[in-house]
Amino acid sequence: MLTMSLPPQPSTPTPALQAELTAFVEGMSALCGVDFTRYQRSALLRRLMPRLDLEATGTLGALLDKARADRECLARLQGDMTLHVTSLFRDATFFQLVRRQIGLLATYPSPRLWVAACASGEELYSYQILLREAGLADRCRVYATDLSATVLARAQQGLIAPYQLADHETAYQQAGGQKHLLDYCQLEDGQLRFHPGLLDGVVFSVHNLLTDGSFNEFQFISCRNVTMYFDELGQEQAHRLLHQSLTPLGHLGLGIGESLRYSPHRADYRQLGRGEPLFQRIR
Repeated sequence: MLTMSLPPQPSTPTPALQAELTAFVEGMSALCGVDFTRYQRSALLRRLMPRLDLEATGTLGALLDKARADRECLARLQGDMTLHVTSLFRDATFFQLVRRQIGLLATYPSPRLWVAACASGEELYSYQILLREAGLADRCRVYATDLSATVLARAQQGLIAPYQLADHETAYQQAGGQKHLLDYCQLEDGQLRFHPGLLDGVVFSVHNLLTDGSFNEFQFISCRNVTMYFDELGQEQAHRLLHQSLTPLGHLGLGIGESLRYSPHRADYRQLGRGEPLFQRIR
């Protein structure tokens, strides 16, 4: 059992702490069947600090031991390490630009859109609304993937909390919304549920950007706010997969603060819009 005590948020982890974190990451990778070794260690450490107190373990070694014995603790830890944080029309100016570009999918006989790392579904719902308002919902096949089967199941339910409606509505309107969000959902058992038709035809599947291969060719890929948590090699691996999966002239959407810096194919893209992480593959 590892016993090295974790000091409060060190700016530069000591070699002993780095070794303890490495052992923890390897242990969690084995327990979860998810390769966490390509995640940024500093970001993982920041997210694990609060969990040490919440689980009353005190050390990473004790935390790993608890995860081995307690499946609920393991699930909480995996959630901390993968960070499924999302919202409808997150970064409205990005979706303004997407709205102007998404009509190009109409030039393909059978367009396909991949929402990678879709988390609990808000990003997916945003694209589904855009496709409806562009008249492309019946033509475009949409794939939604995440490495967590738990959050994928939540995404399939099409639920949003009523208290979030005002913020979501504001983001939707800022992104150029043509209606109101209530036109797409209804109150059900105290929660807002999107109309079932909004998710018709969506293919949901577990997929890991670091370890799984390409499974189709896409004309539009949205992979937002996930590669930023990978180390340099992890980002390179993910971008190889995204490039392999994107057709020439297809679009790639990343998160604010993400870039193609570690993509081995960055010369194959051009950025669309000023300062927005939406790219088109030009070759």
